[in-house]
Amino acid sequence: MDNIFSVDVEDWYQGLEIDMDHWQGFTPRIEAGLLLLLDLLREAGTPATFFVLGFQAERTPDLVRQIAAAGHEIASHGWSHRFVYRQPPEEFRRELRRSKEMLEQIAGRPVKGYRAPFFSITACSLWALDILVEEGFSYDSSVFPVFNYRYGIPGASRLPGWIRTPCGGKLFEIPLSTVRIPAASSRRGLNLPLGGGGYFRLYPYAVTRLLTRQLVQREKQRLVFYVHPWEYDPDHPRILLPRWLPGRTHYMNLTSTHRKTCCLLRDFRFTTMRAAFGDQWTSAPPP
Repeated sequence: MDNIFSVDVEDWYQGLEIDMDHWQGFTPRIEAGLLLLLDLLREAGTPATFFVLGFQAERTPDLVRQIAAAGHEIASHGWSHRFVYRQPPEEFRRELRRSKEMLEQIAGRPVKGYRAPFFSITACSLWALDILVEEGFSYDSSVFPVFNYRYGIPGASRLPGWIRTPCGGKLFEIPLSTVRIPAASSRRGLNLPLGGGGYFRLYPYAVTRLLTRQLVQREKQRLVFYVHPWEYDPDHPRILLPRWLPGRTHYMNLTSTHRKTCCLLRDFRFTTMRAAFGDQWTSAPPP
């Protein structure tokens, strides 16, 4: 059973909770990490799903074409990297449509998947799922069934499958991976995040491998994993941020990402979301 390797394609400053209106003052470095990551995937023979930010695609369309030409799946990461729950629904729709049209024009193929910036489809922004259905998306990968100060739906299903939107539509959801940790004094337990990003850099690789084997071998579930290109570029600029935590997690253990990824690609097999689940979302959803 192949696992899922995904990439949120954004430059280093675009994921730092800095609004798009202020991006013009930062030095672009998207190629430094992205090209290295593409080489790693090529050497491992691993296809991946790339959730590309529309703003970035407009400025570096050749990179999107290069990703598509290498056999990877192109999906949408929205346009502005703003939190979904801070956007009015019609602004979210406009940005979603703009991103989808841009990526399809560049890549020359339909875009069926979406992932929200900062995984920001939460309990207070589930309305976005209906807009995804209305705009022609087949699947979403925005739900992270954990508690985090800026994202997460702790009670959401941990398993990929069909979900019902607030207005009664149906959408295939592919949540980020967690491992269930039972609680000694409670039946509720805890979902331990495993999906990648900062968690991948935080955990020693031995812990990631152990938890992934538990997920794959005991629970018979695929690992849904994600990274960002800037995590392969430890020399990107360091800036002070008003909030301590985002800056701390962004820059933590960046020099370890390359080595850990080589180990991950050696120890586990990966494919795209389309290859793993496409036969399910192209069939008729359950009644």
